[in-house]
Amino acid sequence: MVRSLLIAVAVAALAQPARAQLDAEPKQPYLWRVVLSAKPHPLITPEVRERVKRDVVAALQTGIGTFGTVEFIDLADLPADKEPLLQQFIEKGFAALDAPRDLTGAKSHFLKLEYRDGQFHIETRQYDGFTGLSSPLVRAQAVRGADQIGRAAGLLLERDFGLAGTVEALRDRTDLVKVFVRGSALGPVSAQVAVGDVFAVAAVRKTNRPAPPPVRTATGKIVAPPPGAVPPPGLTSTPRDFTLLKVNEVAADGTLRCTVLSRYEKPMPLAGGIIGYRCLKLGTVKAPVAIQLKNTDGAIYKTASAVSVRATDTDFGPGGDAVKDVCGFDTASAQFRSQRALNNVACVTVALGATQAKQFPVPILSAAPIVLPFEIDAAKEERAAFERAVLAALAQSADARAAQNVCFDAVAKFIEKQRNPEALARARGGYDAADAAEKVLTDELARLTEQAGRVQKADGIDALLAKIKQNVDTVRAYNEQLKKSAEQIALIVKRESDPNFAAKEAQAQAVNTRFELLLSSHEYDQAIAALEQLVTLLPENADVKARRDKLVAEWKTKDEAHAKARDYLLRTWPAVATIPDFKDSLTQIRAQVDVCKKNGDKLTLRKLLVIFGTTGGKLSELVGALDQSSEADKKLLADANAVGKALAALEIELLQFVN
Repeated sequence: MVRSLLIAVAVAALAQPARAQLDAEPKQPYLWRVVLSAKPHPLITPEVRERVKRDVVAALQTGIGTFGTVEFIDLADLPADKEPLLQQFIEKGFAALDAPRDLTGAKSHFLKLEYRDGQFHIETRQYDGFTGLSSPLVRAQAVRGADQIGRAAGLLLERDFGLAGTVEALRDRTDLVKVFVRGSALGPVSAQVAVGDVFAVAAVRKTNRPAPPPVRTATGKIVAPPPGAVPPPGLTSTPRDFTLLKVNEVAADGTLRCTVLSRYEKPMPLAGGIIGYRCLKLGTVKAPVAIQLKNTDGAIYKTASAVSVRATDTDFGPGGDAVKDVCGFDTASAQFRSQRALNNVACVTVALGATQAKQFPVPILSAAPIVLPFEIDAAKEERAAFERAVLAALAQSADARAAQNVCFDAVAKFIEKQRNPEALARARGGYDAADAAEKVLTDELARLTEQAGRVQKADGIDALLAKIKQNVDTVRAYNEQLKKSAEQIALIVKRESDPNFAAKEAQAQAVNTRFELLLSSHEYDQAIAALEQLVTLLPENADVKARRDKLVAEWKTKDEAHAKARDYLLRTWPAVATIPDFKDSLTQIRAQVDVCKKNGDKLTLRKLLVIFGTTGGKLSELVGALDQSSEADKKLLADANAVGKALAALEIELLQFVN
C-alpha cells in the first residue's frame, strides 16, 4: 500500500453514520442470473446460444433447488440501455466486477464464450449483489464440440454459486461468529454448505443514496416500489481482505457457527461507518499450496533470504505438524510449496527471523500460486511498523476525543432530566477515563516522536504526529472543563439536599452548567433551549437574556441557501460512507462551506471542525480494505488520496477562518 496515501488520507478525519442491524433475509430466495457474453463467430450461432441457455438453466436449477431461481440473460438480446453492471462488464470485462456498487441482492454470474484455435473457450466469474463480493478468480475451460458447452459451463458456474449470509458476533469472542444464511427458511442448508467450508467477508456501509430497486423477479425485471414509498438508504460494501470464516457447525435452523481466521487483531470492527458484515461461501478445493511473496512495489522475491513460511488448514494456533507445515522454497519458480494437500483454506505464517511474523488466511481455489504482500527489507519493515503505530495512535486520540464528546452529551442529558447525581457520576467517570487515555497517549506520542528521529519515515508523518498532539491537547483542555463541570454539579447535588437553599436557584445553576456543556460540544440548538429555560427561571437576569439574544442572532440562518448549506454540512455530509461518495461530495462541501463563510457563520464551521477532528480515520479504514494489486482498487486509492488532501486543506482553511 502506498504509505504517502495512507498518511494523506489519515489526516482527513471524517464522520461516521450510526450503526444499524443488517437484514439477514432468511425468507428471500436467490435470483441467480447467468449472463452470456458470446464473441461473434460463425460457429456460435443463435441455436448454439439457445442450447447453452437450456443446458445451463436445467443443470443449475436442479442444484439450487428451493433456494431460488436461475435466469439466463444473453447480452446480444438486450436493448442498448442496459443496467449499469451489464454495461460495465461489456466495457471492462471481468475487472468491472471488482468496482464497488450499491447492493441489489441479485447474483450475476458472467459466462464468456469464444471460439478460437479449434475450441470453444469458456470463462466464468460471479458478482454477488447481497454481499458485494466477487468470485476470487476467473474459472476457464475449453471444449471441442458445441454440444459440450452447456455441461462444461454448468460445472464451472456451479462451483462458485455460494450461499451468502449475515455475520453476528458472539459475546466476548473475536475468534468465533454465527452466520445467518440468506434463504435458510426455504429449505435445509446442509445440501449447500458443510463443515470445513470457507466464507469470504465483506464490510457493509450505508450510503447517502436511496437504495436501488432490488432485482428479484423471475424475468430479471426491476421491481418498482409502491407509489409514494421512500426507499431506504442504499448499502455498499468492501471486501475484508485476509479475513475468512471456516464452518464448524451447521445447525438445523440454517445458522452456522464459524471460526474467524484473520490477519487482524480485530477481524471485523464496527467502525468507519460499518454497520455490519456479510459473507459468501467460496468454491474451495483440497490441494497443495504454492506461495509467492511480493514487496510493496509489487515485485516477486526470487530468493528465500531469511524468510520461513508455514501453512496449515486448521488455524494459526498450535496443533499442526511443525515439520509438515513448513513450506519448502523452490528457486526455479520462486515459490514456497506445502508438503501436503490442504483442505479449503491455507493459514499461512510468513516469518522474517525470530521476531517478525505475519499471518495470512487464504482460500484454496485452485493449484495456482498464491501471492502475498511481505516486506523482507528489515529497514522497510521497521518503517512500516512505525507508520502503523502512528496511524493507530491517531485513531486512539480521535477515539478519546469522540468519547469525551459523548460524555459531555450524556452529562447534559442527565441534567436536563434533573438526574443530577447520575450526571455527577457520569462526569466523574468520563473525567477519569479521559485522564487515563490522555496519559497513555502522551507517553505513546513521546515514544513515537523519539522514534521518528531515527526511523526513515514517509512524507507526512510529522503532520500526523502534530495531529495526534492536537487531539491530546484538546482532550486535556476539555477534561479540565469537564472537571470544573463535575465540581459545579457536585455543589448542585449538595445544595439540592439543603433545605435552606432555594430549589429554583439550584435548578438554575444546573441549567447553566448544562448550557456550558452544550456550548463546548457546539450543540447550539440545545444550548439556546437551555438559555431559554434559564431566562424562564431567572426572568430578571439581564445577563442571561443578553447571552441568549447574542447566541440566537449568531446561530440564525440568513436565508434559505444558508439553511440548506448548514443542513448539508452537519447532517447530510457526515453520513458519507464510501470513497466514491467522498469524491463526489468534494464539490458540494466546498460550495456549502463558501455559503457559510459568506454569511460569517463561524458556529456551523466550528461544528464541522468537530466532525473533522473527532471521528478520525474513516477514509484510512476504507483504504485499508483495498488491495493495490487490483486495478479497481488502485483507482479507489488514487481517489482517496485526492479526497484526503482536499479535506486536509479545507480543515486548515476552516481553522484559520473560525479563529
